[in-house]
Amino acid sequence: MTQPASLPVLLPTRFRALDAWRGICAALVVLFHVPVLHIAKDWPAFANLQLGVDFFFVLSGFVISHAYQERLSSADQARGFLVARFRRLWPLHVAVLAAFVALEFAKLAYATINPAFGVEAAPFSSGRSPLEILTNLAFLQSFGLHPGLSWNGPAWSIAVEFWTSVVFLGVVLWWPGAKRETFLALALGSALVLAIVSPATLFVSSDWGFVRCLFGFAIGCLVYDLRLRYALPARLLGWFEAAIALAAFAYMALVPMGLLHLTAPLLFGLLVFIFSFEGGPISAALTTRIPQALGRWSFAIYMTHAFLFQILRTGGTFLDSKFGLGRMVMHNGDKLVTIGSTWQAIAMLVLIPAVVIAVGAFFHRFVEVPFSGKPRPGATKRPPPETVAAIQRA
Repeated sequence: MTQPASLPVLLPTRFRALDAWRGICAALVVLFHVPVLHIAKDWPAFANLQLGVDFFFVLSGFVISHAYQERLSSADQARGFLVARFRRLWPLHVAVLAAFVALEFAKLAYATINPAFGVEAAPFSSGRSPLEILTNLAFLQSFGLHPGLSWNGPAWSIAVEFWTSVVFLGVVLWWPGAKRETFLALALGSALVLAIVSPATLFVSSDWGFVRCLFGFAIGCLVYDLRLRYALPARLLGWFEAAIALAAFAYMALVPMGLLHLTAPLLFGLLVFIFSFEGGPISAALTTRIPQALGRWSFAIYMTHAFLFQILRTGGTFLDSKFGLGRMVMHNGDKLVTIGSTWQAIAMLVLIPAVVIAVGAFFHRFVEVPFSGKPRPGATKRPPPETVAAIQRA
């Protein structure tokens, strides 16, 4: 690793390889949540697919630092930052929440007509109560106000990410000369809190999810500071990319739940640092059409997949009740579809994520893009570089 003597480090407007990594991690989270009973559901390492969320947090800290760290010094700029973050996260969140609420009303209406209607849970019961609509609208569902996840479960992470962005704003505005030290303190403090309150697992969400997000986000901010000051030898980037990619997948396959999981954001921070240079063959592959599309759609994929799986559970429960198919079973507290053979299960694990990706692409095009201020796909007019940086995916 080298450090330039005086010349400033010139960074790209957008880190395309990291966008693709975001898409890969979103796909891994979807794969973990697919409501099909298969042999991997009982593998301890399968739960590590959830670490994709921690990658999101680290990457958000990195790209938000890149887009805004030097652009926040006044009340107007701070207001613009919060509006941009809100527009980035809230519209799609509300659209999916509305779909969940509509599904509950449909269940309630049918159950009124046919009291024998079999559902996986009573309409508007715990986790989908009217009060929880309000907390979800205010991004407050992940602060221990409810016993577990509510409505669109994956939305817990974007809720805490919004409030973590507020913390970022405070650090940049009030301690601009001590950003590095403050983010280091936030990272160490968050790790200590997580080690105390949840030593058995990093997978906290509705209770300590904000601290989990703050931990990864602060590490991402620190990685950005390193990226500004240090460079890797170009001739070795291919080796570095291969090594860190292999290490990341080995980590997810081998590291058990527990305190060791606190090292995951550190590993992801190293991955973000290396792939931000986009100088190796893996980066070249990640900047091709399909990985880039997956990256563009990743937020919509992540936000919509739980609703699609809820439809599958509700429909499967209804069919079980009506025709006695016996395909729905409880497994570790989750209602899953059982498949007859291993090959059928594999086919479902390919088909269902494919449907999720297609739906995510639709919501990206018609909800996320129009409301977030992002340029529409295929737009010919190129915005100024500073505008592009400001709306960088985070």
